[in-house]
Amino acid sequence: MKQKEKYISLKEASKISGYASDYIGQLIRQGKLPGKQVYSTVAWITTEESLRQYMQRREGKENLSLKERMFEKFQQTKSRLFLEWEMTRLLKGALGMVIIVSVGFSLFLFYIFSVNVDKKLQQNTVKRFEENLVKYQTE
Repeated sequence: MKQKEKYISLKEASKISGYASDYIGQLIRQGKLPGKQVYSTVAWITTEESLRQYMQRREGKENLSLKERMFEKFQQTKSRLFLEWEMTRLLKGALGMVIIVSVGFSLFLFYIFSVNVDKKLQQNTVKRFEENLVKYQTE
């Protein structure tokens, strides 16, 4: 899609084409219809021209030349790669957060365990000291 083309929402595309907006979004994600995602939300946009071209191809009104089919395959592959790259980026971020939370939780558990062990050692030391003190006082 060209930068100067006017983008439309899936709702507008749905009104133009008669397709459900979810179906149009699916076509974009599959790379069958050029479009892009707005920010990191679930909102997708496309152009009216791209939508009309897809509808014509779908209805069989237009036979695609080899060049057009190659371009369409290129667009599909590009869209898939971009989507996979975005998913990989999100998964890396999620994995990083899981690691950070896991390390923090492990440190918290280690702190609780070490305080508990320290308290037990201190109690045992005091108990032995008192036993030894009593033992020496009776002798």
